[in-house]
Amino acid sequence: MRVVILFLFILFLSCNKEKKEDFFFNDNLYREVLNYQKKNPIPNNDLYKLFIYEINFSKKKDTLLTITVSPTGIISKNSFGIYKNKILKPSYIIDNKNFGKRFVKTYKKEGVESYILNEIPPHIDKIYPVYKYKIKRDKLILLDSLR
Repeated sequence: MRVVILFLFILFLSCNKEKKEDFFFNDNLYREVLNYQKKNPIPNNDLYKLFIYEINFSKKKDTLLTITVSPTGIISKNSFGIYKNKILKPSYIIDNKNFGKRFVKTYKKEGVESYILNEIPPHIDKIYPVYKYKIKRDKLILLDSLR
């Protein structure tokens, strides 16, 4: 009986660890990115193969976060990614000054090669909105949705 309980406990811990490794962002950022991805899906065909969700941390007057779709793949050299799991679609982060350190659990540089544009981008008429957030401590406050 103790062996069974020990086995179940070890199985529980290993499953829990697996889920945490796939969770790259804090709850607020993860929720906002998923919300954007559900409202703005990227079609699944060759014309859209470089399209990727872009999460950009910057600072002007306030620290800002923008979420949008990059139709030309990854252009910025200071980018991190690719972040994806069973629910989260491929996304990458631009964070030159480490403004997102409260929201990003792991900055990684894996898998970006397949999203780097090496040719002339195709002409696509679809324009995706930009969600703009103000960062206040650990909270994201939606300022605007620009199209």
